[in-house]
Amino acid sequence: MIKEMTDEMLQNGIIQPSMSPWASPIVLVKKKDGKQRFCIDFRRLNKITVRDVYPIPRIEDCLTALGGNHWFSTFDMHAGFWQIEMLEQDKQKTAFIVDGGLYEFNVMPFGLTNATATFQRYMDMVLAE
Repeated sequence: MIKEMTDEMLQNGIIQPSMSPWASPIVLVKKKDGKQRFCIDFRRLNKITVRDVYPIPRIEDCLTALGGNHWFSTFDMHAGFWQIEMLEQDKQKTAFIVDGGLYEFNVMPFGLTNATATFQRYMDMVLAE
């Protein structure tokens, strides 16, 4: 299972082989539908990361902004974090280890302490005006 998931991420350019001094462990988490989710335990990295305090919008503000409108649209941001490229100098920090070797992310992985704030900042820039 882990090899198949790793191979798929490799084929899609999500990850690449790594020579990083970092190596976070992986965890498989069961989803509601019974499938397995590939997760990386970034707790050690997150513990030493400088926090990004970019605000996440309050749900009340979002709902208020919709008031009086009749037409709505949605974005399907499938694996939205994976739409944001990692800076070259930060890729090594995302390294994780599996039986097949050491890999690092080319795109922003889930589980990083600043991932949500970074994603929100990008969405605000994309949707501005």
